Amino acid sequence: MGSVVPVVAAFMGGLLLLAVPGQPALGQQPVSEATTPEAAVVKVCAGCHGMQLVTDTPRDYDAWHDTVQKMIDRGARGTPEEFDLVMDYLFQNMTPIDVNNADAETLMAVLHTSQTAADAIVTRRTSRPFKDLAELESSINGLDKTLLDAKKRMIFFQ
Repeated sequence: MGSVVPVVAAFMGGLLLLAVPGQPALGQQPVSEATTPEAAVVKVCAGCHGMQLVTDTPRDYDAWHDTVQKMIDRGARGTPEEFDLVMDYLFQNMTPIDVNNADAETLMAVLHTSQTAADAIVTRRTSRPFKDLAELESSINGLDKTLLDAKKRMIFFQ
């Protein structure tokens, strides 16, 4: 019996050494870092609430930044790079845009379009603002009409 206790103690001590804080427990897969905006949103946001909450509440970039900071303050977990990816996703997919007033860089990001198409939008609207999505689509080459249709509730013409 005397020789069993030191062996058990040594075995248990070895197990404790394997339980490194911040690492997955034995038998669990490590959580890999998200490398795309979509994966980061799923990893960071969907753990606490459904994506429907995000898609139902479009916000401008500053409001998204404030919202993400509140989530971090409440315990959302992720690397700084993952939070940058989350912000990229929210900006590009959940941010309303006023086509007649947004700068070319914002048009490119939110409408997922080329520099050429963004510049064409800016040039065209200086002489005659766009009335609606149909006019935008018919006037500017290179726009993804399927994507624009999917985002139409966030595209405005003021």
